[in-house]
Amino acid sequence: MLDKYSYNYEWDKEYCYPNSYVLKNKLNIKNQEELSNAEREITSLKIAVAKKNVIWGNFDLAHLQRIHKFIFEDIYKWAGELRHVNISKGNSFCLSEHIVENANNIFKELKKENFLIDNKSKEKTSQRLAYYLGEINVIHPFREGNGRTQRLFIEYLAGVAGYGIDFSEITPQEMIVASAEAFNYQYDKMEDIFQKSVYQLTQETQERYIQLFFGDESEEMQLFHDKDNAGPQMMI
Repeated sequence: MLDKYSYNYEWDKEYCYPNSYVLKNKLNIKNQEELSNAEREITSLKIAVAKKNVIWGNFDLAHLQRIHKFIFEDIYKWAGELRHVNISKGNSFCLSEHIVENANNIFKELKKENFLIDNKSKEKTSQRLAYYLGEINVIHPFREGNGRTQRLFIEYLAGVAGYGIDFSEITPQEMIVASAEAFNYQYDKMEDIFQKSVYQLTQETQERYIQLFFGDESEEMQLFHDKDNAGPQMMI
């Protein structure tokens, strides 16, 4: 299960307890196993809530921060805040001073693609979802909790594109390998994950997602109706 997919980072004085790799937390837990268990229980409940009651945003960095804050606000005082230290795990993630610039570039690219609303096939949508998950993962904007945050973000994005995602059959090892290869612009394994996990939603459900995030009078809603009027999507 991907709720057990996590990274361990080097010690730093800003986020960790003295002489410990355990992150400072509101629960004042100083044992890593106990903190991991408590974190998993709390965030699983928060994510379940966020799937039923979406966390609104514009699919940008601020939206990603809002999602992170909601998921982790009961555990870390810095929930929703961008990290101030550099972190790595096999590969080095984006330097902290470049997070905003690089994230903004990615989300501008996403907006130019109309948030994938006008993609016409599962294959194409899966490819683009894989690309954006890989790119957001490289940025890794938070000290902890990136995986859960970015997967929920991508699930929201898939919803406005007309697809649902079920990661339940994806193993942590599969995601780790796919994410590592995405560092080197090799997206095949990430695309395979999405091909296995993505399923098409009804047009009514897609319209509801677009309404929730963009509104009835938005350009995105007009784009959805234009695509709908052009004919049915190809089922793959």
